[in-house]
Amino acid sequence: MGILKKQRALLNHLIDRSLKIGLKVGEYKFIWRYKKLWEKVNLSKKQMNLIQRNFKKYYGKFYSTKWHRFYQSYTGKFDKNYFPEILFSTKLEPLLNPRSISMALEDKNLLEPLYKSVKGLRIPKTLIGNSYGTFYTNIGSKRKNINYKEACNLISNTDYVVVKPTIGTHSGNGIMICKFVNGIDEFTKKSCKDILESYKVNFIVQEHIINCKELKALYGESLNTIRVITYILDNNLYYLPLALRLGCDGNKVDNIGAGGLFIGISPDGYLKPYAFAEIGTKYSHHPNSKVAFRDYFIPNIPKVLEMAYFCHLNTPQVKMVSWDFTIDEDLNVVLIETNMLGQSLGFPQMANGESAFGINTGRMLRLIRK
Repeated sequence: MGILKKQRALLNHLIDRSLKIGLKVGEYKFIWRYKKLWEKVNLSKKQMNLIQRNFKKYYGKFYSTKWHRFYQSYTGKFDKNYFPEILFSTKLEPLLNPRSISMALEDKNLLEPLYKSVKGLRIPKTLIGNSYGTFYTNIGSKRKNINYKEACNLISNTDYVVVKPTIGTHSGNGIMICKFVNGIDEFTKKSCKDILESYKVNFIVQEHIINCKELKALYGESLNTIRVITYILDNNLYYLPLALRLGCDGNKVDNIGAGGLFIGISPDGYLKPYAFAEIGTKYSHHPNSKVAFRDYFIPNIPKVLEMAYFCHLNTPQVKMVSWDFTIDEDLNVVLIETNMLGQSLGFPQMANGESAFGINTGRMLRLIRK
């Protein structure tokens, strides 16, 4: 048993090592793809010294300023405590969120069981779900396993619904908005059977959430969401600078990688002056709705933060979670999904011109110091 345990530990170490190497290569490719943005930012000698002293004091050695300059290129704001994405993805996230447990907890089929006990939180109703080939539906507060035919019948006549994969998703990939009438989707003209078969396994069909009027006025073609990232440090809960994600140019999703915009938002609900596209384009008004961003108010943001805290306490096994919340037409706080692996500290820093961890930056760098 002792030998088997050692072999398993070695295998897990090799897997983690290979994943980190892949992540490191990916982060370098990303930062060089945006060379034109960070090359435009010239740091003063004083600013360089502040960054260098920070790294040497807490991390033990100097690290590249490319990421500091990249984040600064969006808002123009310097912050010595910007946290490089490469150090987060390859070192900090694996430390805070063990891969084995994170892969299980971020399965979107677990959203309701994990967080439905949080009082005052709305979670989109699940019509049907598929987890590794097993179909289920919700009856009251309980789940019931169903067969393939029953699954098709349950969604054959629906209002708008959202169909999406539940494992290994990013940037809104695989999400469909459907409306089934007599078993046929009005948009694609495909049958329920064809659509479900295209997903094969690990997917969910949920009710379609409608944004509050303030979010719809900004952009009404997608569900716009608030990204809240919470983390636990020394038994205390903290949150990163907040960001609102908005759809753009007819897109049905608000993901940045799918052409959406992102903008900083204060903890009391006021938008920052400018939204950004991933490529660095800056907007004072939404390019489609023409609504001005500066001091635009989104209701119930303090409630969003409260819900994020209570949700994180339901899954303290992971020390950092990226939550996607929205506000519905009745001003309820709605949890859309969670992310525990492949998170990003980039766009909250880019959107706000503030470091991810603020006064806790040194403590986070110490955690990953060799």
